[in-house]
Amino acid sequence: MKIARRAAANLSRRLNPALVAILSVLVIRAVPLSAQGTAAATSAVAPAAATNGATLARIHGVITLDGPWRFQIGDDPRWADPKFDDSAWQTVTLGQSLTEQGIDAYAGYAWYRLRVQPQQLAQFNLPGNPQLDVLVTGDSVGQLAAYVNGVEAGHTRGMTEEPVMYQSPPFVVHLSAPQADGTIVLAIQTWAGAGVSIGGGLLRKVELGAKDDVADRLTQASARQWDRHILSGMIVSFLFLCVAALGITLYLAQRNHSEYLWLGLLCLSVTVMGGAEIAFALAVLSWSIFSVVSQWTGRIFMAVALEFVLRFTGGESRKVVRGVQAFVLLLPIFYLVHLDQIYMYAGVSAEVVFIALISVMLFRAWRRGRKEAGVMLLPFLLAGIGDSIDTLLDFAAGQHWLPERFTSHRFLLGPIEFSTSTVAFTVFLGSLMAVILYRFVTVSQEEQRSAAEIEAARSVQALLIPTQLPSNRNFMLESAYLPVNGVGGDFFQVLPIQDDSILIVVGDVSGKGLQAAMNASTLVGALRNELSHDPATILNHLNQVMLGSASGMGAGKAANAVASFATCLCARIYTDGKMTIANAGHLSPYRDGREMQLAPNLPLGLVANISYEQAPFQLSQGDRLIFLSDGVVEATNHQGELFGFERTQQVSNEPARYIAQTAKRFGQNDDITVVSLYFAASGSQGSRSQQ
Repeated sequence: MKIARRAAANLSRRLNPALVAILSVLVIRAVPLSAQGTAAATSAVAPAAATNGATLARIHGVITLDGPWRFQIGDDPRWADPKFDDSAWQTVTLGQSLTEQGIDAYAGYAWYRLRVQPQQLAQFNLPGNPQLDVLVTGDSVGQLAAYVNGVEAGHTRGMTEEPVMYQSPPFVVHLSAPQADGTIVLAIQTWAGAGVSIGGGLLRKVELGAKDDVADRLTQASARQWDRHILSGMIVSFLFLCVAALGITLYLAQRNHSEYLWLGLLCLSVTVMGGAEIAFALAVLSWSIFSVVSQWTGRIFMAVALEFVLRFTGGESRKVVRGVQAFVLLLPIFYLVHLDQIYMYAGVSAEVVFIALISVMLFRAWRRGRKEAGVMLLPFLLAGIGDSIDTLLDFAAGQHWLPERFTSHRFLLGPIEFSTSTVAFTVFLGSLMAVILYRFVTVSQEEQRSAAEIEAARSVQALLIPTQLPSNRNFMLESAYLPVNGVGGDFFQVLPIQDDSILIVVGDVSGKGLQAAMNASTLVGALRNELSHDPATILNHLNQVMLGSASGMGAGKAANAVASFATCLCARIYTDGKMTIANAGHLSPYRDGREMQLAPNLPLGLVANISYEQAPFQLSQGDRLIFLSDGVVEATNHQGELFGFERTQQVSNEPARYIAQTAKRFGQNDDITVVSLYFAASGSQGSRSQQ
């Protein structure tokens, strides 16, 4: 699996080079072979008799026909004819690449010819006169057709009248009877399509042996292909698929963590990439289909990985990420329209930018305290660099800056072959698993802590919000309380007094959640123990309580409780309509749809020894007072528009529940509290002016 697909010339050599490496099983019984056309035999020989005409010893196993072969670029049906004179062709050895033997890279067709001598065939004159076969091994996507004495004896899947590139496994050719001179002419036609620069040669190995021995070699080659290229890819793809399922499951459980969804999509894109490579290695997909699929899956992986890191790190550099995503998703278009040079340079540039951007985002997140970002930084960097090394080596070899043997370097660990990118992706998968487990544990702990806070908040909430309001024949009260997070810092109290007057207190502690609720409960507790019923005196006392609460938290907690203050409005209303109000930075109440004018003052908990002032008002029969918190005014819709004072005034003469629900539907983002009082006493003075 690759972070990005290579250029066609280089990728065609990377996917399955190990098909040509097959172990030899030999029994040494023969004299040295020196006949023309015989390569270094994989079975050794020893003299069986003196020079008096004794027969040669017999060979069990196979011999490798390395050459010298006759080689010619181009295509002509006559070149399969055993009588064709190939003496003018160049000679090559299969053990070396063509470029190392002085032949320039080419494209399209080429032919190899070899005449197997009678002496070589005689080595296999075993009891029972067994059938002799040839095992032909090609190079990756190169297609081959083998001719024995001018008759086609076998070919790869894609070598048809209209050839198509598939991954080419080894295939077996049955030898026919020798010609009259005792020789057998092998002619092998090779082809690779446009975009593949052939420098190493498409014919890697030809082995001659008895039918059973060659069949064993073919079985070994197939098993080796599975062990080194298919099984490992299946295992890694399956692991990524499991992590993808885990990420999507976590997202369904915690939809507010979108990084889980993008983690699942990231692993799913890697799974698709691996599945495509496995299908190509099994010759299920042709090169033309695989190259298109691999181009898009590789670039989609880059775009999804950037989105995952963006969500994971908190959303910084959003515009830069969007630009890089658009760039990498456009890259396959250059490949599809055959702008190979532009695609090559742009692809290398995209990978460098991709690695740098992800590294910077993870590093910044780690510096901001996200430990899991530090866990992912090194594996992400290794995955990117490991794959880019392959890319850069392929690019340099394609430009002839480095020898071809440096392209797509692979390693052996025992019988297993792997690439740098495979190791990097495995380490990368391990880091993803570590991050998921770390995040899962962290989120679980936070959820447990939140559950405990919510349970504690429920008990606190009973102190902040009265369940029943003391309505009587003089006052009709109703209320609505809508916390934004289950519990908040808004509070109100309606306290009846012995002279049948009532005391209404509405407040809002800074912050949200349990801490704000605890501060509010402190104020409510102090209010219920307050002996005075004078609004200004009450606010003066609550101010000292708020200051004392902040100073008693200690240095460490106080540092985390920045700007711990509270706004509060206190009003005492008598049965004759007389009302006295004191305000500590809270919103003014509304009287019959009009905002009452109160002198501004500082909130509670900011300045010690402050003296709050109170103002007298006179209510008339039928007046309606609305006390509310700033959650109504500051409600914000999806367009960022505030509910505002004008809309608040328009609904201020409505019932409390209607006002609260209207603000919530508009776009609640803070606690909403509304207390409505209807003055019904008949003995009021009837004046609405301030006394």
